[in-house]
Formats: sequence, structure tokens, C-alpha cells
Amino acid sequence: MSTSMIEPGARLAGRYRLDELVSQTEGASFWKATDETLARLVAVWTFTEGFPRTADAVRAARATSRIADSRVTQVFDADDAGPTPYVVEEWVVGQSLTDLLKQGPLQPERAAGLVAEAAETLATANATGLFHLNLTPDKLIWSVGGAVKLTGIGVDAAQRGIAAEHPAREDAQGLGRLLYAALTGHWPGPGRVELPPAPLVDGVPRRPALVANGVPPRFDELVGRSAFQAPVGPGPVGSPRELAEALADVPRLVPIPVSPAAAPAAPPPERGTSRNTGQMPSTEHRSGGGRGRDRGGRSREFGDVRPRRGG
Repeated sequence: MSTSMIEPGARLAGRYRLDELVSQTEGASFWKATDETLARLVAVWTFTEGFPRTADAVRAARATSRIADSRVTQVFDADDAGPTPYVVEEWVVGQSLTDLLKQGPLQPERAAGLVAEAAETLATANATGLFHLNLTPDKLIWSVGGAVKLTGIGVDAAQRGIAAEHPAREDAQGLGRLLYAALTGHWPGPGRVELPPAPLVDGVPRRPALVANGVPPRFDELVGRSAFQAPVGPGPVGSPRELAEALADVPRLVPIPVSPAAAPAAPPPERGTSRNTGQMPSTEHRSGGGRGRDRGGRSREFGDVRPRRGG
């Protein structure tokens, strides 16, 4: 059965009932579903007949299921031997970083705490040989249960055919971009993201401290060292482990109320679904300001270092 022939109500493996098509990407569809055996909501990926990366996605999902970190989206089942290949995951309900930034940037300590947890999660995954390589604000979730969830580890890269010469460094850059977004409300990287792009000067994103009020110098510098691999301070951050260590003293997040009506944290929808379900405390922010140098003589931008992929 090809993905294009699947309709709501179809069952996979005699137990997973596909209830609602949430989004579609090239070669794959993402469903809200019910595990009728355990009477719980689940998320299901199905793959188009002939999709060349189905086996890679299923293999990556099985590997992800073995990561010992509760912040990784759980994988319950994965199979490519039957007529309809599928991956069954935890149905995560909460707010993505995109949702949290609807009202503006987060308070710096909360922004850093959120990214610190993501960095710790990816460090654990990297140690098992799994990488993300496609980090965007929709992948970082603050769940209704008051916990961080990171979606797409392993599976995103496999499904989309993404590779990198230096994958740990690529993940460090992705985390740095998430920190930039959390601090400023702007996105400094590639990808389809529902946030305004970072302001540029000579093609280079302005540093966070010149985009938002109150960004501490250490976080401003850390964004440069990770997202843009700038040779400042101790030098570029080369892995999620290094970023987690740089944020080791940041207080971890305290649960805050999340709307009971919060919708699932799903991949970026192709069909216009919405997940705007609430907000976290935010600070005022600003754009603009002239290019110049700080008291240490360094450029207020990130020099000539530009975002890059794969090393």
C-alpha cells in the first residue's frame, strides 16, 4: 500500500489506527494515530512506495529508540518489511520553540537553560553515533508535562538524506542557532522556519546583543562560537558536549503552566496547521543600531564568519 493510497482509519500492523494526516514531506507522511492495543495516542510516519530512504529512516528510528535520555522523542515501533513501512513515535504535546517565541524572545537564562538541555540530549545521542543535522525551532519542545523534548534525532537526517563531514560540529552550529533564536526571536540559519530572519550586516547576522535587549555578553559570545564558529574567546564550539559544558552552570528549567489545549509538537506542517498554544515570559527586543566595535576592539558582528553546513 503506497502512502498516497492511505486514508484516515487505515490500520498498520493490526493495531495502529491512522486518525489524522498532520503533515507531508517528500516521500513521507506524518499522522496522529491511536495504538489500539495500549489505548494511547501515537505519532506515525508512513513512507511512499519506492521512497529510496525508507530503510535508512527505519534503521535510524530503531537506533534512536536505544538512546537512554527521556528528552529524546521515544520510538515505539519501526518496520519496513510489510506493504506499508512505518515508524511509530511518542505523540508529544506541548509548545515548540517557534510557539514560545510568538510574543518575543525569552529571558536569557531561560533561553540558555532550554538550549542547554537540548545540548545535553544531543551529546548523549552523538556518543551513540546518532546526530540531528536538521535542528530548527520546531524540533525543540517544551512539553505539557514540563519537560524538554527534542524531536527528529537520527530520523530527520536519514529521511531527508542529510549528511555532514563533521556531524558533531554541525549539531553544535544548530544548537547555536537555536540559542540565537531563543535570545532574539529571529532565525539566523537555513531551513523553513516561521520566525523572522536575523537582521544582516554585509550578509552576516547581527550578534544577539545588538538585536535584543539584555543579552549577557557570555551568551552573545557563545552564539558566535557555536552558530558561526567564530574564533573568539576559547575558540569555536565543536560539539554539543562542548556547548553543554559551556552552559553547565545555567539553572535548568522550572516547569511553567502550559495551556491544556496545547497541540502536538509535529514537524513543520505543509498544509497550514497551527500550534500557537500559549507563551513563556519574554523580554523586549530591538533591531537596528550601527555597525562598530566593542571595547575589546572586536567587530560587533561575527566578523567574516558566515553560517555554513557540514564543516
